[in-house]
Amino acid sequence: MIEAQVAYSKLEAVSREMGERFQRISRSPLIAQDRAFAAAVMTSDMELAAQHQLEAGHLFALKESVAALFDYFSFDIAEGDILLTADPYSGGTQAQTITMAAPLFYEGELILFPVLRAQMADMSGEYPGGFHPDAFEVWQESVRVTPLKLYKQGVKQRDLWNFLLANTRAPSVLEADLEAMHACLQTAQKQLLQLNGQIPAEKMENYLEEIFQYTRQQALRELPSELEPAGQASVSFQAAGEPLAVAVTIQQIEDGLHLDFSGTSIQTNAPFNMTRASAKAYAVWPLIASLKEEPSLNEGLLSAFTFTLPEGSLVSPNLPAATAFSGIITGHFTAEAVMAACHDFEGTRDIDPVHGPGPQAVLFPPIGTEREIEPLFLTPGYPRSPEGMGPPALFGGRRLVSAEELEVHNGFRMTSREWKEEDGGMAVSIQNDGQDVMMNILMPEAANRYYGHVERTMENPFTFTRSAAEERFRTGEEVTFYYPGKGGPADESK
Repeated sequence: MIEAQVAYSKLEAVSREMGERFQRISRSPLIAQDRAFAAAVMTSDMELAAQHQLEAGHLFALKESVAALFDYFSFDIAEGDILLTADPYSGGTQAQTITMAAPLFYEGELILFPVLRAQMADMSGEYPGGFHPDAFEVWQESVRVTPLKLYKQGVKQRDLWNFLLANTRAPSVLEADLEAMHACLQTAQKQLLQLNGQIPAEKMENYLEEIFQYTRQQALRELPSELEPAGQASVSFQAAGEPLAVAVTIQQIEDGLHLDFSGTSIQTNAPFNMTRASAKAYAVWPLIASLKEEPSLNEGLLSAFTFTLPEGSLVSPNLPAATAFSGIITGHFTAEAVMAACHDFEGTRDIDPVHGPGPQAVLFPPIGTEREIEPLFLTPGYPRSPEGMGPPALFGGRRLVSAEELEVHNGFRMTSREWKEEDGGMAVSIQNDGQDVMMNILMPEAANRYYGHVERTMENPFTFTRSAAEERFRTGEEVTFYYPGKGGPADESK
């Protein structure tokens, strides 16, 4: 087992280094600052060997997107091919998230190979950034990029490359990030070939089998101790004024945990639907985050969970349901339902309802005014964690934008960022000292609960308590984001 752990640590190092290098050389703030990406090594059997990530949504989607790629190109994959997809309905989660895989061969046989998955700044859709509060179908959020070969036997496919760059408002940003992904994958391939020379493929396969089994047992040793034989819960919230609910039953079975989402609302004509991969990730993430020892993200961990996801529901929608808000909002209510089911509260709510959703915004110049538009994804604060001042686990690895960055790069001045004890959470005020911009507000809604709001002052004062599209943020105006926190009014009826 010691030899297996040493070998596995080398695989994890390849994955981690690939991700850190990608973060350093990428151009988009979503990657460089928010770390909205995942880096992984896959086996020739399409099993997840090792994965490095900070955002919950990539947990199952990277593996399932790669499986879709290899299924599509069955018997047509060669040395030097680079496979790519960006489709919520090909194993993905939400629009504008690219999965790029670099199959690796040794003596004609597919061996361990690297994969990167990252959210792009813009890939078409009705609004820059892909977050469309009023979307009812996926094409309003982004172009669907079904499986393709960006490189064929080492040769860049110019037609496909130009197709991608023609379907973005920020071509220079997308091109830089695609080049960064490709460069990092190539470096990881060289490291994996070197590792293959040190540890033969057959031996590494045996090591991975040991590690998968160990990871699975490690997770299952802790998880069942907190669960009743069958815990149930349902969490209600609103999407564009429509009442929705995520229901889950968690049951211990012989070889793991089964999560049954029967009873969840049917899919909605709003962008709150979760693909199967996204639903799995946000259901499992709070469970593994609570483990005493952080587990490795690999096939052993994923195999500890099985799911029932009713087709046509909020957690398994049919094409063309919109999905862009699935992670930033619906995923958090899914996590809350899972945690409540673990405790089987039978209607009482002794857990803090704040799992991470809070007001966000996407800012961009009025469409058509600039040749290239790079949207600003603005999340200037976060809900207070139930355990203290840090952000909740589902917030991922995001870094709060600094006042200096906002002022120097975007022309916005952060006038205050402070805890409002009377409101129980953080309040961040930003004034527009630059040019007029448009603003899409991304706002979680929940019946009789407090999840923050956004106030626009100065000209045309208004308080946003639900998502809104194309609100004008004028020069001289100020916008304040209010975030909930422990000690705040979790239930307005109290």
